[in-house]
Amino acid sequence: MEELYRLIPDKYVAPIRSRLFYERISEVRIINGAPVRICYDGAYYFLCKSGITKDKSCAFVAEKNEAESVVMRACEHSLYTVTDTIKRGFVSVAGGLRIGVCGSGVMDGGELTAVKDFSSVNIRLPHEVTDCAAGLFAKVISGGSIKNTLIISPPAAGKTTMLRDLCRLVSNHGYCVLLCDEKYEIAAVSGGQPTLDVGCCTDVISGVDKRRVFETGVAHMRPDVIMADELMGNDLNMIVRASTCGIAVVATVHAYDYDDMLKKPYFKQAVENKVFTVFVTLSGAPRRTVTVREGDGHER
Repeated sequence: MEELYRLIPDKYVAPIRSRLFYERISEVRIINGAPVRICYDGAYYFLCKSGITKDKSCAFVAEKNEAESVVMRACEHSLYTVTDTIKRGFVSVAGGLRIGVCGSGVMDGGELTAVKDFSSVNIRLPHEVTDCAAGLFAKVISGGSIKNTLIISPPAAGKTTMLRDLCRLVSNHGYCVLLCDEKYEIAAVSGGQPTLDVGCCTDVISGVDKRRVFETGVAHMRPDVIMADELMGNDLNMIVRASTCGIAVVATVHAYDYDDMLKKPYFKQAVENKVFTVFVTLSGAPRRTVTVREGDGHER
């Protein structure tokens, strides 16, 4: 909570602190010269002096260089320390906050070397919901082994929260978990220690792409399961290789539902090849339901 308040102007802090429930906020979006928006209970509102509103005429309007101010606060005015992640589109902050960043790219020989003139930021807030994955845990752990599991979710529906809690439950059950925290938002490691609870038997590799995590993990860490967020199509070969080494994989993918996921060619092929045994679909607000399918595609 305090990390968010450190990043944004004081005039925004007052209505958030006094009028809103922090645990129901998932995003604060700031675009230079535009009304400030908040994602609250899965829906977008404008931020105003009295809290939130659908009337943009009442909203706070971000100042000219406000996005840059947020970025500079996030990196404690040492922009060079976050150059690598900014080139990947984000900045990570202690406590698991992730700031999506937009601006003007600086190119050199076809390679992106820096980002300048920041135009907007999206501050994404993590939330720990203990035991939200308790029902799923029994389906993922079966017969003493962990099933390859894919969590399907649209943006802001809670896939990272679900993955974090499932990681905690599996780890505390005694399994060796290797967590790929590519964007520092699952475990939110600070000073070499997770600030969010991912379990007592979880090894965390932060800020490293999935390919390297899978390579080093299989070779050196001897995990029972590797967990990762936001798979892309070209990540699926790594999962197959891990499976042939007897290592389970639990991961997430952006899609609106199971059928939407099947529209992605690589994932459709993964279903046909039975790479995953359990599919979990999360729906966004206002319903917030969890649907579980097994490898045959039927709901359970």
